[in-house]
Amino acid sequence: MKLIKPTLEHEAVLKAYIQDMIQNNDSCHGCGSIEDYERYEDWLKHIESYAVKALIPKDSKYVEGSQYFLWDEDNQQVVGMVNIRHELNAYLLKFGGHIGYSIRPNYRNKGYAKLQLTMALDILKQKGVERALVTCNADNIASMKAILACGGVEDTPNVELDGTVIKRFWITI
Repeated sequence: MKLIKPTLEHEAVLKAYIQDMIQNNDSCHGCGSIEDYERYEDWLKHIESYAVKALIPKDSKYVEGSQYFLWDEDNQQVVGMVNIRHELNAYLLKFGGHIGYSIRPNYRNKGYAKLQLTMALDILKQKGVERALVTCNADNIASMKAILACGGVEDTPNVELDGTVIKRFWITI
């Protein structure tokens, strides 16, 4: 398993990942807003648009970040997706954190969320981030376990967004 950046060649495997998520009635956290794009090429342009801080408009809601797949080299498929924000704005400080991620349903409860989160934290450390904020819905026990296993310390109080309680955790990296 390794983290790789999405390319044009990954369109079919990403569509299969998204289809698995939809069939499981899951949200695609950490997917770089892919649900907003009908064409894969447009989504690639979108994730490239916030990859370099100097190119992000000053009034943008986006911060510098990077998008990755957790890639299963043996089966040539996307196991997970992770969106890494290299800094926080007011919204991310409250709700989204530095890292958003998801794991394909048939790969869950096998340690891949912890692996992907660990790899994402390594990338943030390389970017000079010393403390990372990671959030999850209060009812997402598996995600909470992965965050705690990576050293997460819960920040209170919890916050609420559109009726969903969100837990916030800080991880020293």
